[in-house]
Amino acid sequence: MAKKKKSTKVLKRQVMKSYKKNPKTTVTLLIVLVLCLGVFIYLYSAGYLDKYFNETSGSTTPVVGSFEQDENGFYYYNLTGYESGQYYYSAKDLSGNTLKDQLHNIVNNGFTSISYGDARYVLSFSDRDPKDNNASVRGIYDNDIISTEWIGTDEGAWQREHVWPNSKLGIPRVNISSKNQGSDLHNLRAITGINQSRSNRYFDKGSGEAVTVGSEGFYPGDEHKGDVARILFYMDIMYEKLSLTNDILKLENNPDTNYTYNGAYAGILDLLIEWHKEDPVDDFEIQRNEFIYSGTAVDPDGEEVDSQGNRNPFIDKPEYVHLIWEDKEIEDLLKEEEVETNYSIPINNVYYVKSSQKNKWFS
Repeated sequence: MAKKKKSTKVLKRQVMKSYKKNPKTTVTLLIVLVLCLGVFIYLYSAGYLDKYFNETSGSTTPVVGSFEQDENGFYYYNLTGYESGQYYYSAKDLSGNTLKDQLHNIVNNGFTSISYGDARYVLSFSDRDPKDNNASVRGIYDNDIISTEWIGTDEGAWQREHVWPNSKLGIPRVNISSKNQGSDLHNLRAITGINQSRSNRYFDKGSGEAVTVGSEGFYPGDEHKGDVARILFYMDIMYEKLSLTNDILKLENNPDTNYTYNGAYAGILDLLIEWHKEDPVDDFEIQRNEFIYSGTAVDPDGEEVDSQGNRNPFIDKPEYVHLIWEDKEIEDLLKEEEVETNYSIPINNVYYVKSSQKNKWFS
């Protein structure tokens, strides 16, 4: 304690000595320090430093739930992960279009678009199969075993599948240097020959293994239908000009609207919601989501390819689907014991507390 007091006295003497020699310089430096501190506090409180603090201290790492579902397939609302500075903090207590808009802001904050060419090398890491101890890449739709190195031609060659088809993204056909929704890693998956079967067909009803449905539809397979749904949900909130729909006419192949925003649709929305419930989030999706957010890939020359820096919210918080597209409110998705311990929710900027007495709310 005595040593600390002595250090403080020495510091004060040094400041006063500096002030007497150069009063204007000293005052200027103090003002600059105060301003810098003020700017730092503002940026931190506004969330602009979230990505930095996540990389350095882990404070914004999202808390991923256990993905529990009720008897009707609805995911329970996970109350964790909403502390100040965490990834989904600003989405707390939101639902409907308000939640959708806020998720759009969240996934665009810290997002770094990489090229379609570099996406090849990221997929060789992000799409590793945990069931195979990450010794191979998992192919979408058919679970094909794929090399962990990009092979573009000949034996073992694989491609990049656009789950939301390139022709339906409202942009020209992607090329190796493209940096847009056509190179978004969350929408790209490693794939082999079944890529030609899927083409730009919309996703349709089916069961069992992946198969074409009629001339326009494609069933992605029982093990992949939930993955597909969550990818399309992400694309819908990430890019404002993309839309999910139930209108089959908007989903069918149309040369007149392909590669334009007039044809930027995917679906079938109601079917995707069913698949989201029937095929829950698995370890592959969790691992892949984390790598796209913060992992570092390496290209054939040994050069590092940075992460994309954003997450798919519907993998971390699958209950968001019900809150956005099924008109559910948070209280509808709480476990009974969570309701009984009283849960507060803001309505028109007034906080209401739900009592243990069913359907009783108090301001």
